[in-house]
Amino acid sequence: MSYDKRDDRAKGGRPLHSKGTGLNRRDLMLRAGALGMSGVVLGGMMDAFRISPAAAAGYDPKKYAGTKISILMVGGEGDDSAVTDLIPQFEAETGMQLEVQAPQLGPLIEKSFQIIKADSSPFELISYLGFLTTQLVGAGGFEQLNAYMENPEETAPDWDFKDFIPAAVNNVSIYDLKTHTKTGTAIYGIPGFETTSAVYYYRKDLLDTAGLKPATTWEEFQSNAQKLHTGDVAGCSFIGANDPSLGLVDWFTRFITIGGKLMSGDPNGKDFRPNVNSPEGIAALQMLIDALPYAPKNVTQYGFAENVDGFSTGKIAQMIFWSTIAGAIFNKEKSTVADQTVAAPVPAAPGQKPRSILGGWGIGIPKNADTTKKAAAWRALTWLTSKKSNAFEVSKYQLSANRISTFVDAALVSQFPYLPVAGEAIADAEVMTTAYIPEVFQLNAALCVEFNKALIGGQDAKTACAAVQQQWEAILRKGGHLE
Repeated sequence: MSYDKRDDRAKGGRPLHSKGTGLNRRDLMLRAGALGMSGVVLGGMMDAFRISPAAAAGYDPKKYAGTKISILMVGGEGDDSAVTDLIPQFEAETGMQLEVQAPQLGPLIEKSFQIIKADSSPFELISYLGFLTTQLVGAGGFEQLNAYMENPEETAPDWDFKDFIPAAVNNVSIYDLKTHTKTGTAIYGIPGFETTSAVYYYRKDLLDTAGLKPATTWEEFQSNAQKLHTGDVAGCSFIGANDPSLGLVDWFTRFITIGGKLMSGDPNGKDFRPNVNSPEGIAALQMLIDALPYAPKNVTQYGFAENVDGFSTGKIAQMIFWSTIAGAIFNKEKSTVADQTVAAPVPAAPGQKPRSILGGWGIGIPKNADTTKKAAAWRALTWLTSKKSNAFEVSKYQLSANRISTFVDAALVSQFPYLPVAGEAIADAEVMTTAYIPEVFQLNAALCVEFNKALIGGQDAKTACAAVQQQWEAILRKGGHLE
């Protein structure tokens, strides 16, 4: 179990990893510039929030003892299991009760939209995807949290908002309701149980035996897949099913790392035009089609579980995957290849920077929640997003952290050496610009249908991309984003 330093040589010789603790705090903060949040901007933003360590004397951890808090969050990704495990400790330290409801992603999204439009919310806390910040927070569905954060009687002195990864803050926390942009100083959510991007995973033992090097370009990835493919082990794998991450991870990662630009124009204007049928868009899909002979037989039906299970049992040699989902590969109790697996930055075309999509979750207090329980909800929210909770989630379930301190924790990095690479991937990640409009999942759903059809042989890459382009333009026109 290891991480890959192969990209150090591209940074003028300066190592990106330090011994023992991996990626240091300064590097991670500075590299948040990939999301438009330099260290200077971040510092200014924090000053604007007027957030400082709360005075310990005014904070009573059991101020809301006896209050029951209900949280709505995603099920099946490990987040709910981590929170459920933490309930006894939460109740002992706060005196409050915590009830968890965790439907699968689709029902969760549908239920969240229904709740924010209702007269009242049955939940005091709701976890939401960063992709949906614009739609949920932008609709006025969540309480502004600045007043709680600034109050030393309501926020634990060691909670430390500045420790959250800047990319996560930019993704799920800040929002301007007037301009409908992720700007300003108003906070409506806190980075939740994970912030994530995509990472390249490969079996070092297989590459060493074959005399191969880890892929730094997509041509090398394809070549390695062909040479590593045997009757027992697939040379590569990917999310090939009609699944959201077919577009979000496998296609989008390839697309942007060969020079693709997903959208042109302004998401709040009338000129927001897609570039799916560009040469880069077609080439990115063709890469997946070309990889089919070296992937598992039923890869066009593969989602999260199939890939993680296949890799963990030694049946897959390399893949690009969400770091928070693939973390289980490094769990020695569940994976037979934990010690042979290495995490590294994704491949990229020559001259392109290795990077992928930014994903993750926020947690907020619904605007229509019981007003008498909102302060208690904030207490629960800060406990669940504390440093010790985040470290537990990584240690027990290998979720991708959202705190800088977790990614550089010496004990955790020793246990899970992939953490520095996952941290760098988040710092360098790219926001999918369609996430700035309400139709983001409608667009991605159309893309995944057509791309899956291409993967099962129903059409070629050029036809699939043309079909997606046409559908996207129709959706954007109907939504008023394109004339």
